[in-house]
Amino acid sequence: MFVVRPQFFVPIIAPLRNAAQDTIAVKAELEQVKKQNIDITDFESRLADFKTAFGSNWRLASDGFEEAIKRIDEAIKDLERTKDALYKSANNLRLANDRAEDLTIKKLTRGNLTMQAKFAELEPPQAPDAA
Repeated sequence: MFVVRPQFFVPIIAPLRNAAQDTIAVKAELEQVKKQNIDITDFESRLADFKTAFGSNWRLASDGFEEAIKRIDEAIKDLERTKDALYKSANNLRLANDRAEDLTIKKLTRGNLTMQAKFAELEPPQAPDAA
């Protein structure tokens, strides 16, 4: 225990008060540094979260893009098969038209005596030419 005379009370209290104020200032600086460290840590964690979320979204978008390209390729192949089928159909129609154009009664009745006789009955008799 210390005994202090009243006239020395203020001079002894002043250094104690100054030390307390310095301690408060140091505590305030320490608190500010802690907040900055928390802000930096929070910033780093937000940056890491952003990178993770961005990477995830990028992968999903990339997968969707790949799927869309694959479907477009399949659609192109289907359309090419349809085009080939239409060309074949057009060729067959052209061949059928050529055969229909080339068809005559003579060709139909060749080698068929019954039909030749029936068509001969239908033809009107030809009158001799009077000269």
